[in-house]
Amino acid sequence: MSFEDLDALFGTDRVQEGYDALKKRYDAGEKSIDVLWRLAKFCNEIGNRVEKDKRKDIIVEGKKYATEAWNTDSNNFLAARWAALMSGKVTEYLGTKEKIEEGKHCKEYLDRAISIQPKEDALLHLRGRWALSVANLSWFERKAAALLYSEPPTATVEEAIADFQAAHEINPDWIENTVYLGKALHQKGDKAAAKPFFEQALKITPTNDNEKELLTEAKGLCSKC
Repeated sequence: MSFEDLDALFGTDRVQEGYDALKKRYDAGEKSIDVLWRLAKFCNEIGNRVEKDKRKDIIVEGKKYATEAWNTDSNNFLAARWAALMSGKVTEYLGTKEKIEEGKHCKEYLDRAISIQPKEDALLHLRGRWALSVANLSWFERKAAALLYSEPPTATVEEAIADFQAAHEINPDWIENTVYLGKALHQKGDKAAAKPFFEQALKITPTNDNEKELLTEAKGLCSKC
């Protein structure tokens, strides 16, 4: 199956078939960047479709492929893009120290990818997520970060909002980004500004379990605005 044929399976009900074909090539020793970033992409898509308790293993697997792609050529946009995206996804399953350490790598991947393609909505969203997570570090986590960084990372909720807003302007129908824009505004204390984004997200039809979970959260927050 050609890469063109595999790409046509992404986003369809045959995504597992695409993953299986790529995994077969990988297991046979084909570990080119074109195989690796696509494996990461298919793992991410499968992760979005399965139930929450089954998501970790496939996301961790996808992160492995993305890291291999980055290590092969860190100047390749798709390698940097998927290294950043999967690094951001995997932090949900890490402890405090590992999460902070992974965050350092994630920012490196993000900076490289955005320097190559500054108008990529997924990367702008992820940089917003990174900024929001840093802004929300607890006192203990900041102390832990100080041990891992010569200069601990700093970011603000306002920086996160700016990136979420930029991504929203590019892709206004993306549930995940729209909900996070609302969440960041809500956290800032601007509930009046947050509510329209929650309402907008709730009008969009979810396409996977991850989006359904986000909309449940958005509905709860919207009721508090």
